[in-house]
Amino acid sequence: MTSTTAPAAGSLRGYFALEARRAPRRTSLVAAVAGVLVVLGSHALLVRVPAQVIRFLEQAFHIEGMAAVLLINDLLATYFIAYFVALAGLVDATVTAREEHRLELLLAKPIRARVLLAARTAPSLLAGAGAGVVVAIGTALAVAPYIEAGDMISVAGALGGGLFLVALAIALLSALLPLLVRMRDGFHALLVASGAWIAPLMPTAAFIYRPDAFEAREGLREASVLASLLWSDATSAWLGPVALAIAIPLAAISITAAGVLLERADAL
Repeated sequence: MTSTTAPAAGSLRGYFALEARRAPRRTSLVAAVAGVLVVLGSHALLVRVPAQVIRFLEQAFHIEGMAAVLLINDLLATYFIAYFVALAGLVDATVTAREEHRLELLLAKPIRARVLLAARTAPSLLAGAGAGVVVAIGTALAVAPYIEAGDMISVAGALGGGLFLVALAIALLSALLPLLVRMRDGFHALLVASGAWIAPLMPTAAFIYRPDAFEAREGLREASVLASLLWSDATSAWLGPVALAIAIPLAAISITAAGVLLERADAL
């Protein structure tokens, strides 16, 4: 059984520091740089496509202007980077550790399971959030030169939209964490997590092909379609930072809940 002896505060700080060094910092940095490069590359490509393609994208997402077309693609990059950088660390700390029987050894330490889980998962969530924030900032700066007077988006709105998607990524992964600590197959974990990642994008896909289905559901359209971050630019400017601030304590609550489940699991 896991020891219930409470370690000293200094020992806990040292343990948290040790686990923090295991966080995917290099992966986070590489992913952030790659994300910014992808944004810049997509800009270089999209500004050279035929005007008919730009008009199609404007009509599909109900947006106007080159800056808006660029941003709708950039937001997906931000969401992807934040989610999968954090996911890689979470799966390694939970599912892979259980598969390789490392979790049993870790639970044998004189540290409560919820403390161990917090030390191993919080750095991964922060790494994903950090990479996403870097890409969001890079996106806002990259879009700025294309924004013209009277455009539907602003630099602040572009940044806020990116931060909102970073918050969404962290919230989704936090919600999955209690499930991840009970899973024993890394492939299944990736399938479930990938499904959770793509689920918020499904209403946007439906909107592109069947916009008429949302005509009588304006509230649903505003709440679920990705392009609404561009439609409500002024709201996105403040909603993104607020959502990210809210996601942090929600992640802490989820880590605690997952730790309780882990303590109750027969992991040994």
